[in-house]
Amino acid sequence: MPAMHSLPPVHRPLEDALALGPALLARARTAEAAPWLAASLVEGPAVVLGAVQRAARVVDLSACAARGAKVLRRATTGTAAFLGGRGVVWTLALPHAAALAPDATARTLLNRNVRGFLKGFSRAGAPAHYFGREWISLQHRPAALLGLDATPDGAVLIEVFAGLDAAPAIPPELAAPDERVIDRWLGKAPAALSDVLPARLSLEALARAVVEGVALRAALPLIDGGEAPELAAERFQPVTAPDDPVPPGASAAALARVPIGWIEAAALADVPHVPRVPRVPPARAWLGGDVLTARWLLDALGRGDAPARGEDVDAEASPLEGATLADLRALARRALALGRAPGG
Repeated sequence: MPAMHSLPPVHRPLEDALALGPALLARARTAEAAPWLAASLVEGPAVVLGAVQRAARVVDLSACAARGAKVLRRATTGTAAFLGGRGVVWTLALPHAAALAPDATARTLLNRNVRGFLKGFSRAGAPAHYFGREWISLQHRPAALLGLDATPDGAVLIEVFAGLDAAPAIPPELAAPDERVIDRWLGKAPAALSDVLPARLSLEALARAVVEGVALRAALPLIDGGEAPELAAERFQPVTAPDDPVPPGASAAALARVPIGWIEAAALADVPHVPRVPRVPPARAWLGGDVLTARWLLDALGRGDAPARGEDVDAEASPLEGATLADLRALARRALALGRAPGG
């Protein structure tokens, strides 16, 4: 009988909690093809950037350092989450989009797979709703932030971030100017978990209730996943470079506004050819920003002529929230044009 493998809620360094995503995704992609879910109890202060958000566009790194707030980068795409103190990171890894919801597709996977989290939060005492894109509302206030990635073979990683002591919004004094101009919360006041949950509820009890809610919504038994996987936490150390994760040698980033916030692109320098080594066409544009999508899709759009020839990318093969393929292709072309210009 199918089952959901789970790891019990435990305290983890935030870097380890972020490293758990790729580790559980690797387990979900094994021959057993089972979903995995874990909850990590973490401590801030920290800003957790989306996988492809350029650091200096989102945060003031100097202000973060002065406050003692680490800036980390997660494996999933989407917008940044602030953890001001105690918090929870839920990590859900699926072998395919429909592993929990039979009618889910790449384009509906967040809508379908967030429902178990809503059930869990509601069972814990905070009525939960999801109206699309990157956050879950508790007691009608944004309180949990979503991250997303997927592999070319269809496996899915979803992360959910929520803070007990502080709302998920980046404090204005830590945010970069381009971040401060975005109304991330559609006029609503973001909430800490302590604002919307019963006072008697512990963070551990909440973490467990949400895990159970996901399994109940999917009608799957929870089974103990055994020992936690080995974690590559070195990949999730603090971000210190303003242009991280844009590759070195790229042109200045071009920006475009989209419904979720910003997308960015930069022309990449050609890789020098090594004699007697077959020439590999280099990626021509780096694509990033706030969009919720699969990193492989952004890489595909930035390679070769993919931005100009839509038939090279299957529009239905990847989740995409907050922008369109047309938005991404247009910005990639613009970045390439700027990169070819004198002084670009």
